[in-house]
Amino acid sequence: MEKVRVVIADDHTLMRSGLKLMLANQPDIAVVGEAADGTEALRLIETLKPDIVLLDVSMPEMNGLECMKRIRDMDESVKVILLTMHEDTRYLKEGFAAGAAGYVLKKAADDVLYEAIRTVRTGEVFVQNSMAQSLVCELKERRDRPAVADNKPLSEQEKRVLSLIAMGHSNAEIAEKLVVSTRTVETYKYRIMEKLNTKKRADLVKYAIDQGLTEKNG
Repeated sequence: MEKVRVVIADDHTLMRSGLKLMLANQPDIAVVGEAADGTEALRLIETLKPDIVLLDVSMPEMNGLECMKRIRDMDESVKVILLTMHEDTRYLKEGFAAGAAGYVLKKAADDVLYEAIRTVRTGEVFVQNSMAQSLVCELKERRDRPAVADNKPLSEQEKRVLSLIAMGHSNAEIAEKLVVSTRTVETYKYRIMEKLNTKKRADLVKYAIDQGLTEKNG
């Protein structure tokens, strides 16, 4: 079997050396280059045409996500596996949105990285189990979270108030525009939140945008 050709891009010398030593024991994997930053990685990739790049997310000058976007522009056939210390699913989602083929934590066991390289080589996407489980839990929590409900329709005046809230106006500014007291605006705001089953301003803004209320009063 032809060996999968790998370039390692990480600004930590010890990390690169450890990865290279680890991968040297695998008969189907060959490390063909090492880079200490994104600029050097791009130069090596253009010259060496590797199959896979192991790319550190956090590098100086050019971070991993920016480097990956440039790799994708340069040669879409090159697969990128992001290496990171970040267990936050936000980085996972940003990575795959930018075109990553794999996402592996630096603290992962050797066999996880071997599996990632072999999986990505076949054209599949790789996420190690711990990160996949975190993502599933996050999605489940979001699904179970009560949605903004509109089973109690808003009055026309409540819609006007909500529209002005969504456009960033203060209670005093809304009161002046609608020729009512600030206390009346606060009462409307309370009723709107009660009807929509939320106390978050972000939810009010989202609902107003979804309903086209900002367009009517923009």
